[in-house]
Amino acid sequence: MLLYIHFFVVDTFSTKNTMTPDESYSVLGVTALIIIITQKQVSHMLLELLLKLTRPGATIALLGGLVVLWNAKLHYTFLICAILVIVLLKDIWVRWVRSDARRLELEIGRDQDRFDPTSSIDLQFANGTAVHSAPNIYHKTTPPSLLVFPPSSETLHEMNG
Repeated sequence: MLLYIHFFVVDTFSTKNTMTPDESYSVLGVTALIIIITQKQVSHMLLELLLKLTRPGATIALLGGLVVLWNAKLHYTFLICAILVIVLLKDIWVRWVRSDARRLELEIGRDQDRFDPTSSIDLQFANGTAVHSAPNIYHKTTPPSLLVFPPSSETLHEMNG
C-alpha cells in the first residue's frame, strides 16, 4: 500500500510528467463537484438558466455535452462531468418541482379569482354585498372640556388645588 502511494506521488509530482488537458479539466470538474456537494444544492441561478431551455431541452443539452466530451477523448473529464450532469438532472427533474404547466395553471387561477364575486373584495364592494360601516365605539365618553387660555381663577384653583 505504501509502495502504491509512493509511486502515485512520484508519478504525479515528477517533473517529467505533465498534466494532460484532460486531467486539468477533470481537476476543475472535481472542484465544481466538491463545491456542489458541500453546498448540498446546485445554484438556483444555474437551474433557472437551464430551465430556459425547458426540462427536455436542458436534458438534451447536458447529455449532448457529455457526448462531445467522449468524442474529444477527454475521458476523465467525461466521468466527472457525467456525475455533475446526474446531479443537475436530478435537481431539474426532481427537486426543482415548479413545473411550467402547474405554474401556468396557478397563474390562470389567480387571474380568474379576481372576477369571482365570492372571493374578490373589489367585486363585493361594487355589487354592494360587502359594505364598510364605521366602527362602533362601545364606551362612549363625554368629550373633554377644552382649556381656555388664560384660565379662569376657578379653573386654576381646580387644577392646582
